[in-house]
Amino acid sequence: MPRKNSYLLFMFIREVKKKNQGYNKEFIYHRLMESYRTERGPRQRTILDLGKLELPKEQWKLLADRIEAQITKQHSLLPVDEEIENLATHYANLIIQKRIVLYAGDDKPTEKPDYETIDLKSISHSHIRTIGAEYVGLSTFRKLGLETFFRRLGLGKNLCDLAALSIVGKLVHPASERSTREWARNLSGLDVLLNTDFTHLSNNALYRISDLLISHKAQIEKHLRITERNLFSLKEKIILYDLTNTYFEGDAKSNPKAKRGRSKEKRYDRPLVTLGFILDEMGFPKASKIFAGNASEPKTLLEMIEKLQGEKIEKPDKAKLKEGINKSKKDITVVVDAGIATQENLDLLKFEGYDYICVARNQPIDPAKDKIKDDNFITIKQDKTNKVEAQLIRKDGESILYCKSYLKGKKEEAMRTQFQKRFEKGLTEVAAALSKKGGTKTYDKVMLRIGRLKEKYASIAHYYEIKVDRKDGIVPPGGIAWEFEKKEKAQEKFSGTYFLRTSRTDLNEQEIWHLYVMLTNVEDAFRYLKDELGLRPVFHRIESRVDAHLFITVLAYHLLISIQTQLERHGIYMRWWHVRKLLSSHACVTTSMTNQKGEQIHIRQSSDPEPFHRSIYNALGLSHSPIKAKRVKS
Repeated sequence: MPRKNSYLLFMFIREVKKKNQGYNKEFIYHRLMESYRTERGPRQRTILDLGKLELPKEQWKLLADRIEAQITKQHSLLPVDEEIENLATHYANLIIQKRIVLYAGDDKPTEKPDYETIDLKSISHSHIRTIGAEYVGLSTFRKLGLETFFRRLGLGKNLCDLAALSIVGKLVHPASERSTREWARNLSGLDVLLNTDFTHLSNNALYRISDLLISHKAQIEKHLRITERNLFSLKEKIILYDLTNTYFEGDAKSNPKAKRGRSKEKRYDRPLVTLGFILDEMGFPKASKIFAGNASEPKTLLEMIEKLQGEKIEKPDKAKLKEGINKSKKDITVVVDAGIATQENLDLLKFEGYDYICVARNQPIDPAKDKIKDDNFITIKQDKTNKVEAQLIRKDGESILYCKSYLKGKKEEAMRTQFQKRFEKGLTEVAAALSKKGGTKTYDKVMLRIGRLKEKYASIAHYYEIKVDRKDGIVPPGGIAWEFEKKEKAQEKFSGTYFLRTSRTDLNEQEIWHLYVMLTNVEDAFRYLKDELGLRPVFHRIESRVDAHLFITVLAYHLLISIQTQLERHGIYMRWWHVRKLLSSHACVTTSMTNQKGEQIHIRQSSDPEPFHRSIYNALGLSHSPIKAKRVKS
C-alpha cells in the first residue's frame, strides 16, 4: 500500500543472491518490488518475498504486471500463460491478506450505516480458511494461561505464535510437523486469530519450537497443574497412574529409548517408546514421563511418586518398607493397575503416605477359608449388558473386594474355549508329525515344540496334563497324550472374578469399586492421545524430537480435556473428533469488490455461525464472532 505523499509507479521482480558466512553455497531468491515517487524523489520497497522463482527472467515483468492487475481487478486483453496467471493469483492474494493484517483497522460498531456503491459483478471471495476448531483451541490455550506463561519464559511473540500453532495444531489437525506447516499455510485461519502470517513458515520452525517446549517440560506441567486446579476446582484426592506405548515407523536405532517390548497395539514388529501418565479423578494430567519401550511397569512407580511430589526421593530398603508409613497421611488415594501393583510398590505407596486401590496380582483370599458365601454378595452395578456383584472382606489391615462380573465371565469363557482349541490343535499337529515321513520325532525336539506351545498359550497350558513316551530317544507314533485335568480351576480362573485391594478401610463395596473404575479415565486419555491427537506412530528418530512429539501431544490433551469438561458441564456429551468435525464448517473469508470510484475494497471476516457453532461457543463462554471484521481500501 503506498505511503502518504507517494503514489505507485510500477511493480517489478528483483533477484537476490546471498551467501551465509562460512558456507560457500550461494542462495538465490526473488522479491516483488514496488517503485514509487515521493517529495524527495523516487523510492523502492519490498512488497513480498517470492521465494525462488522457477520462471525465465524474460517473464518476470509479465508476472509483476499480472500481480498488479489482479490486485486492481484489471483484466488482460491478451491471452496470458496459465502458469503465470496462477502464480499471479497466488501472490496477489498474499499481498491482499498482508495489507489487511498490516493496514486495516478493526471496524468499530456504530449505528451509522456505511454505504458504498458497488459493482456487483466485481464481488469475489478468496482466502477461505477454517476457523471454528482453531478458535476453540486457541481460546482454551489462552484460558489455561499458556500464552502469558510462555512470555514469562522469555518467548517473544513469534515464538509464542509458533507454540500455539504446534499445540493447537495437534488438537485440530494432528499430523507431522511438515503436514502441520502445510495446514497452517493453506487451510487454517489460525494465523488470522493470532494476527500473524504463516505463509512463509519454514520447514524447521516447528521442530525448533518443540525443542524449546520440551526443555521447559517440568515448568509447563507445573503451571498447567496449578491453573487447571484453580479453573476447574479440582480436588486431586484420587490419583490415577498407568502407562501406554506407541511404536516407531522405522527402526530408530539411534534412539536409546526405542526398544522392543509388549506393545499395546500388538505391533511387535516395531520398537516402542513408553508414556507414563498421571491423572486426577476428572482426567486432568498432573505429570507425564517418557520411558524406554521395554520399561518394566512396576519399576516406574518410584519416578511417578517423585513427579507427584516434585522432589527426589530415596527408595527405602524392604525392612523399612515393612515398618509401615514413613510420612504423614497425604489424604490421596493412588489407583493403579495390576501390572504396577507389586507388593513392594504397595508398601512404597504406604511408606510415602498414600493410600492405594488396585487389582490384586495374585489371589489374596481363599473363598473357602475366608467364608465367601454366595448369599453375601451385593449388586454394585447392573444394566442391560452387565451385572457386577461383590463381597467385602477385611484382612491384614486391607479391604479385599471379591468381584464377579457377568460380562467379564462371558468374555473370559469365550477366551478359554478359544485358547483350548488352539492349544489342542497345536498338540494334535505335534502328534500327527510322529507318523509322517520327515516329521519331528526326536524326543528333545518334540519336547521343544510342546514347550513353545506351552509358552504361547501359557494362560491355559498349565491346566493340562501332557504325557510323552520315549523309546531310544524317539517318540513313537501315538506317543503323545493329553488331558484337560484341572477343569474346575480353569473355569474358576476364567469365570469373570477378580479381587480389588485397598489400604482404605473406610470404604464400602460400591465406593471401592467406583474408585477403581476411575482408572478407565486413563484408558480414555490414552485413546484420545492415540486416536484423536496423533500420538501414534512416531516418525522421528532423534530422542529429543521423540520426547517433544509425545509432550506436544500431552499438551494438546490438556486443551482437549479442558474443552470436554466445560462442554459436559453444559450437557454436551460429544467426543472431540465430532466437535472438531462440525466446527470445521465455520470459516473466515476475504470478500473483495470494486466501488464506483474504481477503488478496491477488501473485507476479512468470519462467516455467520450456525446453531451448532453457537451452542459450542456459548458453553465455552466465547463470542460468536472469532475475529473482528477488517477492511482495507486501495
